[in-house]
Amino acid sequence: MLEHYFNKLQLDFTSGESEFGSTISSYTSNFPNLEKVKIALIGQSENSNTIRKHLYKLGNISLMKNTIVDLGNIKNHENEQDFQSALYLVIEELINLNIVPIFIGKDMNQGFALYRGIKQARNQIQLTCISSKIPIAENQLLSRITEDEAQKINAIHVLAYQSHYATPEKLDLSKNKKIKLLRLGQLKSNIEESELYLRDSNLALFDINAIQYADAPGKETINPSGLTSEEACQISKYAGMSDDNQCFGLFGYLPQLDNNELTAALCSQLIWYFINGFYSRMNDKPENHQDFMKYRCDFSDRDTPILFLKSKLTSRWWMKIEHPAEPNNSDLTLTIPCSYEDYLIAANGETPERYLNALQALK
Repeated sequence: MLEHYFNKLQLDFTSGESEFGSTISSYTSNFPNLEKVKIALIGQSENSNTIRKHLYKLGNISLMKNTIVDLGNIKNHENEQDFQSALYLVIEELINLNIVPIFIGKDMNQGFALYRGIKQARNQIQLTCISSKIPIAENQLLSRITEDEAQKINAIHVLAYQSHYATPEKLDLSKNKKIKLLRLGQLKSNIEESELYLRDSNLALFDINAIQYADAPGKETINPSGLTSEEACQISKYAGMSDDNQCFGLFGYLPQLDNNELTAALCSQLIWYFINGFYSRMNDKPENHQDFMKYRCDFSDRDTPILFLKSKLTSRWWMKIEHPAEPNNSDLTLTIPCSYEDYLIAANGETPERYLNALQALK
């Protein structure tokens, strides 16, 4: 049973009637009943409680009553490998119960346990990492995933990486058809671009070292540049809005460096905005409904047109890409998120870069 993996919470704070903490069930005495639960909060150690203190004080969300539990912190283990094994089993069980776990961890590499927990329930996985560095070195997250013999990765996105932390070897990742890198500067110029990468992601991992030091001092990296707190909250909300997202991981908080608890307060907001996004889901994917406006862009220099879909529910855009070898085989047609700008490019007779990248991945 899940209960055996957790320690009871020892909380030294209370929540007001209209605050977040008053509308969730926390493991302070009896283990919460998971029936009707949609989201479960999980921590690694008592360090997570500082984040909880700020989260519990935030406002509640009307739809969340009786649907969120805080299961507490996973019990300590003799080594990291044993801890990740326990974490993997917890994530797998929650996914099987159709519950979205939110995990507060120490290190982004623990995301491998979250990936393993999701892997058992899906044929293909899309992963999005928000990180200032590209975690591809030996024994780091992306290296472990890509070397996994049973890996089911369909796409990996690394958002907000900073060029001065990236070696040429890491940048060579862009040649891998499954991996897409988006620099911090590119992301900040259009923060809404992150939603396109998160829309189909099943797993979102957020390393708070991607946030600038002024907004988040309680972490390892002293970085003058990075995401602002507002941008980080927007990205977290996009992650929660994804109809496909099954798990959210938040990593890197170091309370010993967080003297005024500014970072803990920001982490609590990232979690809150993920949850806010979750309760804003519209089940809006093209395969789920037919309420779309369709726009066809033809090109004189080739036979294959691009079909754009615009949802009447949310005004979000998708494009359909036919397989170049079998254009008439609808089973091989790819439908990917895109932007209004992509449509304008195609409407002006040019080919969107997003289309070309997706087409290359099909070959």
